[in-house]
Amino acid sequence: MTVLVGGVSELFQSDLDLGRLAIERLQGEALGPDVMVEELHYGAVAVAQRLEEVRPEGLVLISAVLRDRPVGTVERRLVDAPQLSPAELQAAVGDAVTGYVHLDLIVDVAAGLGVLPPRTVAVEVEPEKTSSGEGLSPSAQTGLDVALGLVRDELRRIPLLRLAAELRPLVDGERLEPSASRDALRQLLGELVHLDRDRLWGRTFSLRDALRLSIAHDVSSEGMDHRDWALWWALIEELDRLQALEAS
Repeated sequence: MTVLVGGVSELFQSDLDLGRLAIERLQGEALGPDVMVEELHYGAVAVAQRLEEVRPEGLVLISAVLRDRPVGTVERRLVDAPQLSPAELQAAVGDAVTGYVHLDLIVDVAAGLGVLPPRTVAVEVEPEKTSSGEGLSPSAQTGLDVALGLVRDELRRIPLLRLAAELRPLVDGERLEPSASRDALRQLLGELVHLDRDRLWGRTFSLRDALRLSIAHDVSSEGMDHRDWALWWALIEELDRLQALEAS
C-alpha cells in the first residue's frame, strides 16, 4: 500500500510554512519502502496531477491551517471526499491556478478530479503567525513536534487498518457459520473503527486476546478457508507488534 505524506505550506510565511518544515524532518526518517514524503507547496491542480501519477492508496496531509482554534492546537481527522458540483469544482480550480495554496483546496480539487485517495488523513496545526518571515512561533514549533508524532502513528497503523478493511467483507453476512471466534473478530473489527476515528486503543488488545483464546480452543466457524486463517493470524500478529511499539 503506497502512502504519500504531503506537507502543504505557504513558503516563508511564518507558521504557514509548517508543512515544508515537517517534510524536511520526515525525509530523514526510515518510514518504510511504501511511504513517499513530498512537499506540496505548489498549486492544487499540480498536486492532483501528482496524485494521478502516483495513485497512492493513502494520503496524509500535514499543514498549518487557520480554523479559529487556540493557537498551537493540533488536530488529526479523517477526510471524507467532498461532493462538488461542476460549478464548485470550476471555482476551486480557478482558485488553484492563481497559486493559492490551502489544504482544503487540495482536497476539493483532487476529489473533484477523482484522484483523492480512498484513505486521506489531515494533520493540522493552528498557526499563530501568518505574516511573511522565516521560522515558526513557539506554539507552532510545539505543535509541529506533536503533529509529526501523529503522522508517525498514522503510518505505523496503516498495515493494521488495511488488514481490518480486508477482513470486514469476509466476516460480514452469513458466509461463516456463527462461532465464538467469528463474534470475537467482529467485535475487534468494530473496535478498530473507533481506533481509526478517535486514536484510542480502548478495548483493542483485550478483544485481540479474546480472539486468540477462541482460536486456541478451536472455536472456529465452518466455511473458513486458508485465506481466512492467514488474515486472522496476521491481524493478531500486527496487533502484537503495535502493542510492543506502544509500550517502548
